[in-house]
Amino acid sequence: MKKIKELLRVHHSFEENEDLLAYKFKMLNMILIVTAVFTFLFAVLSDLGINYIGPIHSKVDYAFSFSSIVLLILLRSSKVNYQLSAYGLLFIALIACTSALINVPQDEFRIIWFYLLVFAAYIITDIRGGIFITAASMVIIVTVNMFYELQLSDYAINSATLGLLFASLLFYSYTKKIDNYESSLFQKNRSLKRLASTDSLTGIMNRRCFEEMSQNYFLAARREQLPLSIMVIDLDYFKNINDNYGHKVGDEVLSDFTIVITKLLRGSDLFGRIGGEEFAILLFKTDNSGALKLAEKICTTIGQHRFPHNEKLTVSIGLGSLAEQEQTVQELFERADKALYQAKQQGRNQVYNAG
Repeated sequence: MKKIKELLRVHHSFEENEDLLAYKFKMLNMILIVTAVFTFLFAVLSDLGINYIGPIHSKVDYAFSFSSIVLLILLRSSKVNYQLSAYGLLFIALIACTSALINVPQDEFRIIWFYLLVFAAYIITDIRGGIFITAASMVIIVTVNMFYELQLSDYAINSATLGLLFASLLFYSYTKKIDNYESSLFQKNRSLKRLASTDSLTGIMNRRCFEEMSQNYFLAARREQLPLSIMVIDLDYFKNINDNYGHKVGDEVLSDFTIVITKLLRGSDLFGRIGGEEFAILLFKTDNSGALKLAEKICTTIGQHRFPHNEKLTVSIGLGSLAEQEQTVQELFERADKALYQAKQQGRNQVYNAG
């Protein structure tokens, strides 16, 4: 049982927005295994005279089985081979269905394989693949009937082709609904993720998101031996704004502050609100000298900026750069936070560099 489960399992990792693709991978993997086994079995039974399908179609089934195994290996080797494997299966399946239609006249229900093929096309590819296989199947049935004696009445042929069209419309409607649902679900999940990682007032990262992203940057800096710096910023005497003007104005000041700071940062810098009027900036590939220049520029820019109600503010900044002994980004952050405390103790409106 474990071996069967392992065979059915696809060893590829999928992104959070690839749930439908992951499902299609599993379906295609299973279909290829089933196809390889049963077409080979049909061919062997025919050769043994148990379920005779004729020498030509028997060889086609052997070829179909072998091709399915090749496509299965291709699929399981890399995620990028999915489209090739899916359309490869549909192509050889069309050939096998056509062969059955021509070479197995004793099977009165052989047209049903085209229905299964159309259904599989919608599942493992997309709407375009389903429409293409539907059209190809209808053309094949009508064309083959013109040149071969299929031992099927015109009524059966007409019913089969119209039935294919009707079935395809049903599959189309269902697939369209699934695609729309997946798109809607992805948008909702993305919105929820953005809300969960964003500070609702300022629109920048919240503390949780900042810490998670900082840890990733920290590990990259350690691995590649790159410089990394963190500064912790506190708005001096911000409580006076709330006391004098109210929290609404205080919120406006915080929003204005983040806009001013964001303009001074690079796209690769992380900027987050970590609580109240306290903010943090992580500077990737930035040594202590470069971080100190930016910190001093922030102090100067904020000191010159006019906030709502023509208020002037200053900031205190604690700065720390990655040291050899630090094993987590939290250790670096705590050192910068202690440096912030020193900046405030020494009179505020300054940068304290912990090195």
